[in-house]
Amino acid sequence: MCNMNMSRVDPFTCTFCGCLCDDLALTIDGGTIVEARNACDLVRPRLVGLSTARGNEVGDDEPALARAAALLRAARAPVIVGLGKSSNETVGKAVALADRIGAVVQVGGPASGPRITAFQRGGLVSATLGEVKNRADVVVFWATDPVVTHPRHWERYSVEPVGRFTPEGRAGRTVVVIDRERTATAEKADVFLQVDPQNELELLWVLRGLARGIPMKESRIEHATGCGVSDLKNVVELLKLARYGAWFGGPFAGRGPVAQAEARHQAVAGLVRDLNSPTSRFVAIGMGEAGNAHGAEAVLAWQTGLTPSVDLGAGVPEALPGATSGVERLARGEADCVLVVGDVTLDDWPDAARARLTSTPWIFVGPPESPLAASATVALAAATAGLDEDGTVTRVDGVSLPIRAVRDRGLPTEGDRLVALLSRIEASL
Repeated sequence: MCNMNMSRVDPFTCTFCGCLCDDLALTIDGGTIVEARNACDLVRPRLVGLSTARGNEVGDDEPALARAAALLRAARAPVIVGLGKSSNETVGKAVALADRIGAVVQVGGPASGPRITAFQRGGLVSATLGEVKNRADVVVFWATDPVVTHPRHWERYSVEPVGRFTPEGRAGRTVVVIDRERTATAEKADVFLQVDPQNELELLWVLRGLARGIPMKESRIEHATGCGVSDLKNVVELLKLARYGAWFGGPFAGRGPVAQAEARHQAVAGLVRDLNSPTSRFVAIGMGEAGNAHGAEAVLAWQTGLTPSVDLGAGVPEALPGATSGVERLARGEADCVLVVGDVTLDDWPDAARARLTSTPWIFVGPPESPLAASATVALAAATAGLDEDGTVTRVDGVSLPIRAVRDRGLPTEGDRLVALLSRIEASL
C-alpha cells in the first residue's frame, strides 16, 4: 500500500562539510526525515529525525527590521561579514546592500585572506574533483584529516573511487599525509610525514628544492625541517613519479600569522607548479569548508572584481589585504555598525574584534537557534541555506550545485531579510 504521507527528496546536496555531496536521497515520512541514503556517519544523525513540518516562527518583526535599517542608514562606516554558509543568491543581495550603504563586505573567515592573496599573486594549478577521481594516482593530504572532517572525500573523490584512468581504485593510488600528528587519515595512508607547525614553511621549500634538484646540505635540511633527509627524498620521489598527483590542503594550512600563512600557500603553489612536467600533472585543491565559502568568494569577485573583503565606501570597489578587511576594521575600532549574515564562529576572529563587537551596534541575520541571535543588538531570524532554502552553492573546485529546501519553518531567507533592509533604507533616503 502506498504511504500518502511519504515523500522523497532526490537528489539532495549536503552542506554540512566541504565535500558538498550532491547524491544524497532523503525519505520524509509524516513530516520527519526517516532515511538519508548515501549520507556519511557525520551527517546522518543530523538529518534523520529532523522535522520538516511547517513552523510558525515569524511574529511581528517589523520593529526589528525598522531598527536594523535605521542602524545601517545612520552608520558612516558599516561592515557586512559572514556569508560563508549562505547561498550564492544571498551573497549577491548582500553585495547590493553593501554597495547602497557604502559598506565593507567580507565573506568567510579571516583565514581565507592569506589563501586568496597567495592565489592572486602566484596563481594555482587546479582541477575539478571529478578529474582527480578519474586520474590521480598520487594523493597528498596536507594539514587535514578528511577521514574525520570530510568522511566521503576519501571514498567519493580522492582515494577509493574507481575512475576512468584509475580502474584499481585504492590499490592504484599512493596516499601521503603531511601533518603535525598521526591522524585517522595518516593511519590509512601509505606514507606519513610528521612536521612541527613551526617548520612547515621550511619543509615546503625543502621539498620544492629537492624536486628541482637543488643541492642542499643534509645537516641543514634536518635542522630546518626536523625530518630525516631520506624520508623527504622518498616523498619527493613519489611525487615526481606520479602520472597525476593531487595535493589537498585543509583549513589548518592557513593557521598562524597572516604573512606566514600566505607564504605557506605560495610555497605549495610553487611546489605543485614545479611537479608538472611533460609526462605528469599535479594539481592543488582545498578541502573546502562547511557551507558555501568558495561560492561566496566567487560571487563577490564576480560582482566587484575583488575578494574576499571589499570596501564599497568610495563608490568603487577597493581591496587591500588587511586594510579593507571587515573584521580587522572592527578590531581597530573603525566600524560603527556590523551586519553579520549567517551563523559564524566568532572564535576565529581576533580578540580585539570580539571585544569591539560588545560595544558596537550589530545586527544578526541567521538561524534563530544560533548563539549570536541572543547577543546581537538586533536579531532577524532567517532560514538555513541547505535545509530551508532553494538556491545554489559552489564547491571548492568551482562546480556549482543546486540546494533544495526540505523543511519549512515559516522563516524568510537571509536574502529576503537583506532585500527588506535595502528597501527600507532606500525608502527613507
